[in-house]
Amino acid sequence: FWVICADMAAQYTVPDPTTPAKMYMTYQGLASYLSSGGDNYWVIDTDYDNYAITYACRSLKEDGSCDDGYSLIFSRNPRGLPPAIQRIVRQKQEEICMSGQFQPVLQSGTA
Repeated sequence: FWVICADMAAQYTVPDPTTPAKMYMTYQGLASYLSSGGDNYWVIDTDYDNYAITYACRSLKEDGSCDDGYSLIFSRNPRGLPPAIQRIVRQKQEEICMSGQFQPVLQSGTA
């Protein structure tokens, strides 16, 4: 498989200020072959110092549940998360029914 770094630009809006963790993300690929569109984008959990877990839904089913979604885990440490934080993240992954669906991304520090 090929790993491609996609240059993307995104803009976030908060439709309801009473729930600032629920945003709408409008994105555009900087190259013509990259996708563009908009997703509901939620911050599921964060401790503001080590990690953030996000979830996005590209399209909804007729019943309002997500038909095509994805989740990302952000770490401030390029070497990953410490074991105590990993346990918290795994619990949150289970809560959003995405346990075992994540793959690490090597942070080499090169552009």
